[in-house]
Order: sequence, then structure tokens, then C-alpha cells
Amino acid sequence: MSSPHINAPIRARMYANTPHKVIWVVVVVASAGLLAPPLFFIAAKKRVVSMAVPAVYAVIIYGSAVLGSVLGNPKNWVGGVLAITMIVAAVHAAILDADWKPGPQRP
Repeated sequence: MSSPHINAPIRARMYANTPHKVIWVVVVVASAGLLAPPLFFIAAKKRVVSMAVPAVYAVIIYGSAVLGSVLGNPKNWVGGVLAITMIVAAVHAAILDADWKPGPQRP
């Protein structure tokens, strides 16, 4: 008896098609990077990236927002951190499937 999990590629594909990829990148940009950690958590569950990646994005994005509200934001450093992180997350989301190769096909 054959299982689809046994014959699956070692690494799953992140995006099913180009519109799916565009939607994810637009969501990251439109949310000002706040939805980047869930995207990369899904990528980590698919084993496209390490589980550390969504944790790092969450610490940077949510941590800077919390620190900005606790410590104050006199020089608008939170906006700069979020803008840079949003750009990095959007580029990272866009290149997630760049080197994807299907697993070996079995008859």
C-alpha cells in the first residue's frame, strides 16, 4: 500500500502558482509587515525555511511595536524599523520558491 506522504518531495512547494505568490507579497506589504511572521510560520511548517525565521520576524516586528509604545517614539524609530523589516520580509517572501525542485518521481 502506497502513502502520498512517502512519495512526496522532500521539500514542499511554498506557492502553488504566481498569483498565490503575488497575493502573499501584497499581504505582507499592505499589512506593513505585521503578517510576515504567519507567512514564514507556514513556510517553516512546509520546511521551506527554518522555524527560527518566523520567530526572528515576530521579535523584530512585534517587539519594536511594543517597545515603541512602552518607551515612546520621539524620533520615529519604530516606523523605520517596521519599514525596513517590511521590505526585507516582502523580498524574502518573493524569493521563497526561487530554487524549488520537485522530488524524484516514482512510477
